[in-house]
Amino acid sequence: MTEAALPSVVDDPRWHAFHDKGFACLCGQTHVGLFPIQMQVPKGWPGGPTYEPNEALRMNGDFLSFDYCVMDGKYFAMRMRLPLAMRGAEPAAFMYTVWASLNRAEFEVYVNAERRSQLAPNARAPARLINNINGYENTGGLMGSAFHQEDGGYPVLLVHGPQPDNDANHPLINHQRNGIGVDTMLDLFAAYGHDMRTGAGK
Repeated sequence: MTEAALPSVVDDPRWHAFHDKGFACLCGQTHVGLFPIQMQVPKGWPGGPTYEPNEALRMNGDFLSFDYCVMDGKYFAMRMRLPLAMRGAEPAAFMYTVWASLNRAEFEVYVNAERRSQLAPNARAPARLINNINGYENTGGLMGSAFHQEDGGYPVLLVHGPQPDNDANHPLINHQRNGIGVDTMLDLFAAYGHDMRTGAGK
């Protein structure tokens, strides 16, 4: 099926039902509309999600806040948004907040610009996804580009290929490029304990 022939979620009655009354979930709640899936810590972090304030950021040793991470004073990462467009209903997107690594210089550029509220909408930097995302195989290590957001929101991470570290046919790259439908959305929610497939009639 070509990209142009991929079905729109707007033509799927479940999409409208999800935003109207929502779907019963095996977690015991009823979810109405999209909500983000958050990765708590980057791959390789030697502990759980115990966060320090962003303002306490230090560039040596180990540091973890909700938004920034430094490991061994050598590896630098930050929280980013990784959107998968709901095909045909853009800008609606299934949203992950993930961790991605940058080199130290790019990391410092972002932190300093964010603190001064001077993020530039056209600024971008090479970034590497450092979470393994449930529902996909081997996402940790995929390369992409991080785009600063002028409104101060998390950078948007777009993974891409082909390049030495990326599989151009990786499903995550395909889903980000072409968007996803309701069935994939339900599977990805279920991969993080929010199984609404029975409630949606899948």
